[in-house]
Amino acid sequence: MKCARCEKEFLFEFHSVQQWLLQSKLDIRQLSFLIYNYGGPLCPDCEDDLQSGFYLWGTNPYRRMSGTTK
Repeated sequence: MKCARCEKEFLFEFHSVQQWLLQSKLDIRQLSFLIYNYGGPLCPDCEDDLQSGFYLWGTNPYRRMSGTTK
């Protein structure tokens, strides 16, 4: 499977996206952001990056990256 964020190939180890959602270490806000912006699972490196930095700045990561914080 190809990561929607970094476009690196990775092995998706789950039988379905639903199984991945149930076993994910991300919280509901992080999962919502991920699904809305990327449409599905990311590689483990990008998922770890999302988890560690999601609440770091106190703003939506998409707005922080695009420079449109309010």
